[in-house]
Amino acid sequence: METCSFQTSPNSVIHAQITRPAKPSSRPLVLFLHYWGGTSQTWHNLTDLDSSTSLSTIHPTVAVDLRGWGQSTGPNSDDCNEYSITVMASDVATFLASLSEDKARQDLLQHGFLLVGHSMGAKIALATIGLLNKNLQPLLKGLALVAPAPLAALNLPPEMKAQQLLAYESEDSVRWTVNNVLANPKKITEPDINMVIRDSLSGNSFAKAAWPSYGMQEDISQGVREALASRSGLRASVLLGELDIVEALERVDAGVIQFLRQNGVEVSLTVVEGIKHLIPLEDPESIYKEICQW
Repeated sequence: METCSFQTSPNSVIHAQITRPAKPSSRPLVLFLHYWGGTSQTWHNLTDLDSSTSLSTIHPTVAVDLRGWGQSTGPNSDDCNEYSITVMASDVATFLASLSEDKARQDLLQHGFLLVGHSMGAKIALATIGLLNKNLQPLLKGLALVAPAPLAALNLPPEMKAQQLLAYESEDSVRWTVNNVLANPKKITEPDINMVIRDSLSGNSFAKAAWPSYGMQEDISQGVREALASRSGLRASVLLGELDIVEALERVDAGVIQFLRQNGVEVSLTVVEGIKHLIPLEDPESIYKEICQW
């Protein structure tokens, strides 16, 4: 596994982990975008070479730390533009453009790429479509949206927003959130819970506050609609945990699946039995199986 970093704005450097198959592959690059509270490590079951569900044996992969998370940096500002979905999608588009211009790594994109986003990361993936430069646009082969957040604005009741703002404040609060909200405790290992705690606590305070404060209220639907108008034949896979209480089936169907279908995207849905929100950690095999079909 190798790492790379690209500056995407004056105050942001985006870090990523890269893997390459041992043998030449004609499969597209898989670009992973994590959820609010995660990092590139969220995808370790799908990228680590020693994992039984590693895609790295057949696909090149890149797992990104979004701005303010993991080893990526972001501005020290609570301005609502600095950690918005559109700005983070711009980071992703700029990162891909930099990757395509890097002579040591541009081969990663020679067979195109898939965008794989989890929760907030899925919303960022969808916002990225319209921000790709003209050279990258035809290289996008499709999307895998894992427990995706809706494209339209989501306004939580004040008490729920206040609860989210405190979710990643301490080891105890993160552990409680994982065990009671994000995951089925029977489906996630203790090492992965400890990893989630480290990742969630490591985010900078502005990134932590951004999603509940203004990221989930951002409506990206018009921009995505315009981007899809010029893209025919795009395919998206949606995976959703049967027991997910963060992104329930009814809301995902109305806010993501039906929207994409109405805008010309071929969408498949897989409901993962006995799983809640942290599908990359609770049941990585379901994601592995889906992406192997590309």
